[in-house]
Amino acid sequence: MLTLPELSLYISHTCDIACPSCFTYNNLNWGGHFKPDWDELGKLKKNVWVDFIAILGGEPTTNPYLHEWMDLVDDVWEHHRDKWIVTNGRNLNSLPDNWITRDWQLEISAHSPVDLAKIFQWFQDECPHAVMKKYYSDDEDAYTHYQVCLGGAQIAKISESWFFFKESLIAKPGQKLTWDKLYDVETAHKNCIARHCMYFLEGRFYRCARQAILPQLSKHFQIDGKYKNLAEQDLGCTAEELPEWSKTRLEPQSQCAFCPWAEKIKLPHRSVTKKIKVLQV
Repeated sequence: MLTLPELSLYISHTCDIACPSCFTYNNLNWGGHFKPDWDELGKLKKNVWVDFIAILGGEPTTNPYLHEWMDLVDDVWEHHRDKWIVTNGRNLNSLPDNWITRDWQLEISAHSPVDLAKIFQWFQDECPHAVMKKYYSDDEDAYTHYQVCLGGAQIAKISESWFFFKESLIAKPGQKLTWDKLYDVETAHKNCIARHCMYFLEGRFYRCARQAILPQLSKHFQIDGKYKNLAEQDLGCTAEELPEWSKTRLEPQSQCAFCPWAEKIKLPHRSVTKKIKVLQV
């Protein structure tokens, strides 16, 4: 059996906020949810084990098929205990009532102090016996974190996520999408914190979020000609191709040139709700 460290199931382009530096480009207001791909992911059953599984987007809790995605993971990777829903915590009531007993955990990125207070209140109301522990980290995306435990087991972790990686995409209303520059592929790959990630989007596996979404981005929006060919490259694979593809998964690729991973910025302590509309294809 092939074992891989991580798989993120990207289930929605839709998000209810629009962070200026969104690395999945959901601030562009293109929207759309994806249904569970039982046929393609089902091929991994008994053939591929993934140590860490995440469902994310966009905002996965806005996807009406979220429960079915969770069912799919539970079917393909039965008894898996390191599976997460990555969310901004604004729609926690959309989770199934039995998410804890099914061994799912929540990774919550609070985008403002107001959001953080509402998340705390939700846990007090829904999990009154949960214990919250505060800790700090200089290595993760946010500096302040909270671990939520119930009966000695972790059920969630919360981050004060006002720190984000700088995004080089330039999106202006009524104009083509462009980038400020391309980066050295080797350097960008060396600095990449998502080097061990793997994304699943619309029946194909990709190395990272950017490589998964750039081909789709080029289908929906007009792209500056200097970057168009590179953005259009589809570097993913199917389930049948995954064993061979995974042998070179950790090597640099041409689209790494889009990534300015080394630089972090601090966002305002408020949620951003304005969406950007740019030229559609």
